[in-house]
Amino acid sequence: MPATAVIGAQWGDEAKGKIVHLLAREAQVCVRFNGGPNAGHTVTDALGTARLHLVPSGALYPHCLGVIGHGVVVDPWALEGELGELKAQGRSQPRLFLSERCHLILPHHRVLEEEEGTAARLGTTRRGVGPAYTERTARQGLRLADLRHPAHVRERLEELARRGGGFDPHAVARELSQFWEGWSSSIGDGQGLIGEALDRGEHVVFEGAQGTLLDLDFGTYPYVTSSTTTVHGVGWGTGVRVELDRVVGVTKAYTTRVGEGPFPTEDHGAVGEWLRRKGNEYGATTGRPRRCGWLDLVALRYAHRLNRFSELALTKLDVLSGLEEVKICTSYRVGGRRVEDFPATVEELAQAEPIYQTLRGWKEELARARSPEELPERTRAFLTWVENAVGVKIRWVSVGPGTDDVIVL
Repeated sequence: MPATAVIGAQWGDEAKGKIVHLLAREAQVCVRFNGGPNAGHTVTDALGTARLHLVPSGALYPHCLGVIGHGVVVDPWALEGELGELKAQGRSQPRLFLSERCHLILPHHRVLEEEEGTAARLGTTRRGVGPAYTERTARQGLRLADLRHPAHVRERLEELARRGGGFDPHAVARELSQFWEGWSSSIGDGQGLIGEALDRGEHVVFEGAQGTLLDLDFGTYPYVTSSTTTVHGVGWGTGVRVELDRVVGVTKAYTTRVGEGPFPTEDHGAVGEWLRRKGNEYGATTGRPRRCGWLDLVALRYAHRLNRFSELALTKLDVLSGLEEVKICTSYRVGGRRVEDFPATVEELAQAEPIYQTLRGWKEELARARSPEELPERTRAFLTWVENAVGVKIRWVSVGPGTDDVIVL
């Protein structure tokens, strides 16, 4: 059985959770390898809509073990709140295993994010993810494994409280002790567990959070997240050298972005509003309206170059139905020059003027389509055009919110 990675090809919000949930039908293990509760993966099935932040999307299936790798920063309070929401929907308790090397998001991290102005300046989710990664890098953080040693936890929390943050270290220590009591049997060697599953030939799906253009190193720095969001994050966030059989890149049929930073194909007029309204483009984590614009093939080709996608999943194709024409950005004009490659700096990207290829739109609604033959001719022409321009096969097309609203090409 294959090892599969699912990677966002844009600025996140590409509907990775839906694709992961689809692929996990035949998987034994689903692994989150980066990010934290800043992720917002939405899965719609017979029980309703689940908005997942830390729980791997595949873990909604009873047969699939959800693993949170050490590359994820874990907020214990957010995790338990998320599980409570799933229970309220009538869902069974997901089977979860947490790497003991996961760093913890603590109450003062959210305070730090506000005090430093990061949330306002970069448009972060205000979940304390950035400060938690900062303390991790500075070797000042707490990990799940530390909860085995209450005296050490208290000492570290008292030290952190002395630096500021406005939290009661003793109250937090008690709550973390309670969390450990309830979860200790599900916390351990994540690297070993994932490696053994692969050795047994089990199907493992690796679920990325955010998207390629938000990668700490390869994204639109500094308007990026704090982790490795590309396929390179699989090894970074699990500790396993994985021979991936498939790398699925997930892209919308258009482009969206949340927060600050340059966005060459953003549409500030009627089309942008059309995409936002029809696509329900509001953040699953923050509820903020997303910035919307046409599909950007310069960025998509760049994401393919970094991740070497074996196939693409193109989502929200149905949102384009009803437009007279559909535009696709094929290159940029920067300083009077035609540019085919994605710029390394936000200064250059902010100057980029999109050069568009215009295709004829289609009026037909796509929600009932379940085979390529049921798609309008102009829709198929759009898909073929994108495939040829990127050089990657589009394997799945999403035409609605449900897990089953997917056409296999």
